[in-house]
Amino acid sequence: MLDIALSALVIGTVLGGILALVASGFTLTFGVGRIFNFAHGTFFAISAYSAYALFPYLGYLSLLIGVLLAGVFGVIINYLVKPIRHHEIMVILLTLSLALLIEQILLITFRDISITIQPIVQGYVDVFGVRLSYVKLLSLIIAIAVIVGLEFFIKKTKLGREINATSQSYESAMMVGIDVDKIFLITLFISSVLAGLGGILYAQIYSINPETTFKILIYAFAVVILGGLGSVKGSIVSAFIIGYIQIFVSLMLGTRWSELAVIAVIIAILIVRPKGLFGVE
Repeated sequence: MLDIALSALVIGTVLGGILALVASGFTLTFGVGRIFNFAHGTFFAISAYSAYALFPYLGYLSLLIGVLLAGVFGVIINYLVKPIRHHEIMVILLTLSLALLIEQILLITFRDISITIQPIVQGYVDVFGVRLSYVKLLSLIIAIAVIVGLEFFIKKTKLGREINATSQSYESAMMVGIDVDKIFLITLFISSVLAGLGGILYAQIYSINPETTFKILIYAFAVVILGGLGSVKGSIVSAFIIGYIQIFVSLMLGTRWSELAVIAVIIAILIVRPKGLFGVE
């Protein structure tokens, strides 16, 4: 039992870091634009599959291109959503339709097979007696560095403060001269890049398939519900909690049970504490 707990702690921390990247982007989009982007999981998948397809030709440069392509898709979604941004149901239907479309394109192109990306580094290290690959350790370091950089960007830069101001009050931001349309475009780009980076890191550790588009959306949704809608800090903390839950249940009962556990967490939090750990009413 102790071995399982240590494994869940170590591996769950790595998974939590990746989920924090994806969920932070989801939270930013909701916090600034007040929309649920149900195509958020496609950024994750587009990045990973693009890198996988280009890797034989471009090597590790394909990883960067995959992340940038996710960012480009985020910009495209911004212009598609812009005319209906204030109609929440229409936004959900549109982004959900886009997610289904991308999933079908991936199924047609790559078929229903799982893929992985060749790891940047090889080898293993022991952490508390748990064998941890260097690529998992590197992924965690990258995830933490990006999260810290995002926090610095939001709090210390002029553009970051404009994003923060827009998330607090759309109307007030407009009154003080902030171009909210530009802010939302930048936010969606950042959000998609974060999810795209998460996809690259995840695909070097675990296998993914077209259905991962919705699986990662469920995880991101669980994270933001647990952390509190609009709270980046809550998303980061809850990402690690979800990571620990998923790995522990997976080690104890199997992968399918871990997915059920994540869904159960969503339902429980919505019933017991709808505002989440750090959210507001």
